[in-house]
Amino acid sequence: GGVGKTTIAKAIYNEIGRDFECRSFLANVREVWEKNARKVHLQEQLLFDTLKGTTTKIQSIDSGKITLKDRLCHKRVLIVLDDVDELEQLDALCGSRKWFGSGSRIIITTRDMHILRGNRVDTVYSMKEMDEDESVELFSWHAFKQASPGEEFVGISRNVVMYSGGLPLAL
Repeated sequence: GGVGKTTIAKAIYNEIGRDFECRSFLANVREVWEKNARKVHLQEQLLFDTLKGTTTKIQSIDSGKITLKDRLCHKRVLIVLDDVDELEQLDALCGSRKWFGSGSRIIITTRDMHILRGNRVDTVYSMKEMDEDESVELFSWHAFKQASPGEEFVGISRNVVMYSGGLPLAL
């Protein structure tokens, strides 16, 4: 956590989203899935986003799968599923390539690489921590509003970077 998966997914979504017929960014899938007694809420949100504000009531996960497939199978969609932690979530929200039209893209952020196994995913990009110089620069922009710390703050900046472990969110 904190390495920047969501930030990068948002940037990609904002950059290329307008090139798609429909789009949806489902943030914090893990948290919403856990908190919401109605698991179908995420399916309803996905349909609401992609169908330009049309509200759809879904009775069960299985009927939601059918509805998603029927309504989106001819549409070129961009969907971001942020912070997925269970296969059940993927099955409910993007069960098969056949659910979406040609040229669609599904971006999944997760801390659990095992979820991405199988023929469901074309490409996996693993985030890596920033090196010390990148970390100091990010910290400096936030702490000092400049690319590098003043001479008197170099030591403490490096200590902060070392303590944070190169995680952008911590910096």
